[in-house]
Amino acid sequence: MAMRPIRLIWLISLMVLIASLIIPLSAQGFSTVENDLEYRLDYPVEVKTSTCFTINFWMKAHKTLTDLRVSLSIFYHENSGVRTLYSDTIISADTLDVSSTISKSISVCLPRARPVDPYLRAKIEFYYNDSRRLSHEFYMSVVRTETYAELEAQVSTLRSKVSDLESKISALEKELDQKSQELSKLKDDYSQLLANYLSLKESYQNLKDDYQRLQKDYLKLQESYESLSDKHQLTLIDLERMRALYDSLTRQFNKLEEQYSSLLRDYESTLSELRTYKSMYEDLKTRHEDLRARHDALIAEAAQLRQKLADLEEDYSSLNRIYEATLGESSLTKNILFAQTAAVAAGLGIYAVLSRRLAKKPRSPEAAEEGNGEKKIQKILSGRRVTIPSDAAARLGIKEGDLVEIDYGNGSIIIRPVERKMSELKPDTGSSKLENEDDKGAS
Repeated sequence: MAMRPIRLIWLISLMVLIASLIIPLSAQGFSTVENDLEYRLDYPVEVKTSTCFTINFWMKAHKTLTDLRVSLSIFYHENSGVRTLYSDTIISADTLDVSSTISKSISVCLPRARPVDPYLRAKIEFYYNDSRRLSHEFYMSVVRTETYAELEAQVSTLRSKVSDLESKISALEKELDQKSQELSKLKDDYSQLLANYLSLKESYQNLKDDYQRLQKDYLKLQESYESLSDKHQLTLIDLERMRALYDSLTRQFNKLEEQYSSLLRDYESTLSELRTYKSMYEDLKTRHEDLRARHDALIAEAAQLRQKLADLEEDYSSLNRIYEATLGESSLTKNILFAQTAAVAAGLGIYAVLSRRLAKKPRSPEAAEEGNGEKKIQKILSGRRVTIPSDAAARLGIKEGDLVEIDYGNGSIIIRPVERKMSELKPDTGSSKLENEDDKGAS
């Protein structure tokens, strides 16, 4: 029953707090009617920190206004200081006729800070007809962290909580009466439990003796456990060592497996290159035998030409003696001698051409091969393989499966297509045969 006055005091305090929080809220505006004009500003009576609100301006001209300019300034008062939130010319017109109206909406945002007792003050100024000026400064809005609508929602919530608390208090009073009855019953139970306690105390002493005996046994078991724990730690250390050794062997196995795969790829590449080199060797061997046979034939042909040259020199000498002896004979004899001399000179010319061809030495494999200047850098792959650039292969007509000739000398490696070299040799053989036939015909 003593809780009822306390409950009433608590309810009264709560209602006073709710009444102090309730503040009437209504829209507010500032308006003025002058002889020349009429205007109105609509704005909220309260605004919330870190939010934006809209100010609506409306004016009507009672007379013709010229050079109209309306400026609006919004000042934010906080902590005994003033900050300008907005200051700008909102209306500017050269002429405003009678009964003309102008309206404009301005959006203003408040800062996020929460000062002490902040509010907004506005100042509006009118300039028109060159010298006429109107100015009004007024208190505008109060700035709060919570608006009236939020406070009203909180009051409604508090009222519902008060109703819930009243119902809970009545339930607790009923429960208190029930607990009083249970308390009297518990006192009777306490007397009986006290008797039981004395009996249990005696049993407790007996159990205490048994506990001391069991504690000694526990100490012995603890010593055995510590010994087994040391052995377990040693076993764990050996297990970690074996695990580290297993990981190391696994990494070595993986590394050896990668090396084996790499060597296998190199072996296959080398085997393929060996087959290519073998076919190139057979081709070069055939070409070498052909060139040797041609060389021997050319040497024999050169010997025959030297013999012919010696015979021609002897004929030339005899003809020269005859020419000197018959220098004074008739013109017919001179023409015959001239014809013989021309034939001898033609034979000497043919011999000189053949001699120059035979004197040309074959190009040394160590001679430097000049390129076209379009150099490219390639990386040596596994098995010493090099990729021929696609543009170079396209210009030389090299395709996959074609044979190439590889030579080196003077610090360089020279790669030539085999088919192109063979095609270049055919015109040479044909020209040499034609020259031999020409030589035979001349002789």
